[in-house]
Amino acid sequence: MASILRDFKPASVLMFVTLACLLLAGGCARYSRNVNTLYEPSATVSGGSGDVYIVIPENQQTRSPDIKWVLGVVKDDDNKNIDEVFSPRSPAEIIQSAFGLEFKKAGYTIIPTTRRPDAGQRVIDLTRTEIELEQTSDLADLKAKCRVLVGVDLFKDGQQIKRFQYEATSSRTDIKDRDLLAETVLTDALQSVMLKAMPELHGLLKR
Repeated sequence: MASILRDFKPASVLMFVTLACLLLAGGCARYSRNVNTLYEPSATVSGGSGDVYIVIPENQQTRSPDIKWVLGVVKDDDNKNIDEVFSPRSPAEIIQSAFGLEFKKAGYTIIPTTRRPDAGQRVIDLTRTEIELEQTSDLADLKAKCRVLVGVDLFKDGQQIKRFQYEATSSRTDIKDRDLLAETVLTDALQSVMLKAMPELHGLLKR
């Protein structure tokens, strides 16, 4: 009987390890499929006042709670796509909201819209809004990286003052908070963009 038990235990362990590896390789490792960042303002500008319109294209506005926007992909350790990363808000809405929170903190009254207002207003027109989020799920850990690209046309008193483009990336590796990792790198990249953009935009709007 002792001999049978000695033979059985290694075989059971090997079977368990093999099954666990197959499950993980098949995409059962934890990672985020749905991301919706709760953005916290990061810029330190202040002294703003009055209205600022923040414009995104109408086709980037979510019209139904059933709509999901693809922000990126999930890959396995062989670099093969195994899933997608979704958000209830479009990249344009996520970036519009982040700008709105930053400008509000700076003292402005924010008016988010999908149409540029009549002449005489101060306008941040988000002409390009890209979020590329990638997670790599393997047996050891989870890696995530995010790239945010924003194009901005700044209008004041009906005239285009300047055109800007901002870009930032963030990447992290974690084995604990896998469900929060994608949200974290997205927030980091957004905050990096805002740290670059807000001093320039605020300085021009105050003049």
